[in-house]
Amino acid sequence: MPAKAAAFEQIKKLMGWCPVCGKMAPQRRQLCSFVNTTPVSGKTGNLPELRTSNVLFPANTTLFLIYFMISFRLLLSLKYPDEILFFLTGIFLFNISFYFLILKTFDTAVLVNKLGVHLQAFRLKKLEIPYEEIESIILYRLEKRSKKASLLLGIGGIAICGFVAYIAVVKGDWNVPILLISLLPLILFAERKQKTQFRDLNTQLYIKTRNKKWYEWTHYYSLVTDEASAAELKSSIERHCEGI
Repeated sequence: MPAKAAAFEQIKKLMGWCPVCGKMAPQRRQLCSFVNTTPVSGKTGNLPELRTSNVLFPANTTLFLIYFMISFRLLLSLKYPDEILFFLTGIFLFNISFYFLILKTFDTAVLVNKLGVHLQAFRLKKLEIPYEEIESIILYRLEKRSKKASLLLGIGGIAICGFVAYIAVVKGDWNVPILLISLLPLILFAERKQKTQFRDLNTQLYIKTRNKKWYEWTHYYSLVTDEASAAELKSSIERHCEGI
């Protein structure tokens, strides 16, 4: 359904999935912090720690979309207006859980120290990557969305809104419009939080590992951050790997 596709694209954009991220508003907190570690034996003992919270993980978007699609499908299975009470209750519970999921998704950080690379809130949990498991690190600059692409997205959005209005007025199916309208405050909240919390998410960094767990799709751990932080992270990880 086009309405569902539009919602997915909006969520991907807000959660850092889209590879055409533009510049964000200035960030209030410091992007990177360096803390000297206590000297220990070994080649990497005196290397400084590096931490940045100006980062988003595309892997979180996958979980976000899976939850969204399952909830969306369950809510649309309820008939309007026969099961309107269950439908409205489901929307309320869905929006509350979605709100806390957004907060958890934005509580991200990357820490590089002598023990490994630590990803906070990666797939909504803490993850540590030992240097022995890291095979390579790749980064590339994300391109800005062109004016033509923005125009096409705008036209597509208008067309989808017209389709949603058609199925609501002509066919009498109000489930989709009500659900999408209920999501509007959450979308605006997520957009504002991203603009105020993150800055210049224009570089994607891939950490490739030698082995992957059975439940993982690829050997890569991906993150999106600003260009300076990505370069510092890559350099710091490579220096630690060389010291093993």
